Amino acid sequence: MLIPVHVRDVALRNTTKTADVVVGLPSVHSNTMWQNYMLSISDVERGVMGIRTPKQKSRLFQQRQRTWSQNKSSDISSACGKARFRTELDAKIALASVQRQRRGRVRDKDEKRYYLCPQCHGYHLTSKPRYSGKSRYSEKDKPVARVNTVPAKLKGVSVFIEHIGEDWIYTIPEFDAYGKAASQEEAKQTVRTIMNFVDDSITASFRYYSDDQNIELFYAQQVAGSQNSCTTEKPSYMEPLLRQLRSILFRNGFRFRKYDSRYPGPPDIVLPKYRTMVFVDSCLWHDRQECCRKALPPESQRIWQETHIDEWRRMVEERQRLIDEGWTVLSYWECRFCDNRKRAKRLNSFLNDVRSVANDLGKSS
Repeated sequence: MLIPVHVRDVALRNTTKTADVVVGLPSVHSNTMWQNYMLSISDVERGVMGIRTPKQKSRLFQQRQRTWSQNKSSDISSACGKARFRTELDAKIALASVQRQRRGRVRDKDEKRYYLCPQCHGYHLTSKPRYSGKSRYSEKDKPVARVNTVPAKLKGVSVFIEHIGEDWIYTIPEFDAYGKAASQEEAKQTVRTIMNFVDDSITASFRYYSDDQNIELFYAQQVAGSQNSCTTEKPSYMEPLLRQLRSILFRNGFRFRKYDSRYPGPPDIVLPKYRTMVFVDSCLWHDRQECCRKALPPESQRIWQETHIDEWRRMVEERQRLIDEGWTVLSYWECRFCDNRKRAKRLNSFLNDVRSVANDLGKSS
């Protein structure tokens, strides 16, 4: 049923915000419905409704532009957040339009081409040139990596003074200096003379050790911490580290046995399913230059290694026998995990080693 124009005009003028429904018109509470209605009516009806000034016409034109921009083929993709064109033809038209409207010189941020996006499967405009697979540097202009050949300046060194027998032996590992003296004061004075001759700005920290101390207990206290009581038995001082290794294995689905006495060693961790054994060896066995702890007295460590050389050879033979039987042996030095700043990274590396062994075993089977 059509409502006469004069009746509808009176109804519009008398409508207030409290009214919900006007016969033949949408609700005035809904701004979106009201704008759509305004866009759909004719010019005659708009004149009856009082839209006569240029400002009202410009507002209506802006509303039409806004509606058209929402319904056009290029929209903002939710996957990558860029203006998306559904077809390649739409992207070509948009790129030609942008290039035609461009004025002045070409800037770096101006769109130069379009490409197919692998995320939203639409087309986007970009200002980046197409990658040709070649370096943008020529052989002449290619930057050369500069290596700093000047070593870092030492701020301090550790000096070990050891009382072995009747001799006082001083060692400066950073300078590869070694010597003997008749007394402790003479050894300290010799070290100061060497430091002044090399560089008087470097400070020396002295560490003392005597042969009446047990170097195995000394090393155990270094690992466990001076505040913790420990013995020379491996589980006594290395249990916190082994607990971390077992924890990261258990949290990632690996099941194991610890200190299995059926095998020589015994191994610290045994994974029967993957036929893998893990050994964490004491730093007393390897060279001090390879050690990250660098807290052991060099001369006393050398003497201890010469005394226990047969034990080391027997341990190597036993592990070689396990490898011949089909076991995978993973050996690590204790000092690999002693740095708190790198411990998380080293634990992940240990986990990756076990995973690679498990994957190789699964592929072979």
